[in-house]
Amino acid sequence: MNSIASRPLLSGEDLDTAIGQARTELAGLLRGSEDIVRTGGPKAVAEARALLAALLDRRVAEAAARMDERDARAVAAARADRNEAIAVTGALLYWLPVDEAAWPEVALTLGRLSYDRYTDPWPGAESPDPDDLDAACDLLLRGARYDDADERTTLYLFLALRDRQHLLACPNDAKALMTWGRWLGTKIGTP
Repeated sequence: MNSIASRPLLSGEDLDTAIGQARTELAGLLRGSEDIVRTGGPKAVAEARALLAALLDRRVAEAAARMDERDARAVAAARADRNEAIAVTGALLYWLPVDEAAWPEVALTLGRLSYDRYTDPWPGAESPDPDDLDAACDLLLRGARYDDADERTTLYLFLALRDRQHLLACPNDAKALMTWGRWLGTKIGTP
């Protein structure tokens, strides 16, 4: 999975091609062909899932940045990519042991994607699913490390906890909301 970090950022047609290749590779691994089993088995499946999830996440971020919300096809494609990224990342997280070095980052990615689906800003969104919000809060809380959490992760965590607090007042969420809100305030300079 560490090889993903060394890959260049792709965009446009190159990204689409890479996603197609990653899907094909993962499908081949999941079919369990003899060649794939000999070349890595479960570890190869995990790496293929990690690569596909990262590429899909990149395409969703790219699409969101240039989204014309009046283009129903573009919105549907971005939602489909996000849903696929959630499914692939969820399968990866399920396979990873909690003590695996990559576990926190995979949990943070899945938490962020789940919160994005919960707060879907595009036209025609389904009603927010509280299960997505619960998944976001739980995964972000488990994946975030107070000392080395970045501003983006902390903001996602803060917003998810705030939204869950509005749905269901929970003392533990209120305490975490205060803690992460203070951390975020110190990082972005809010008094």
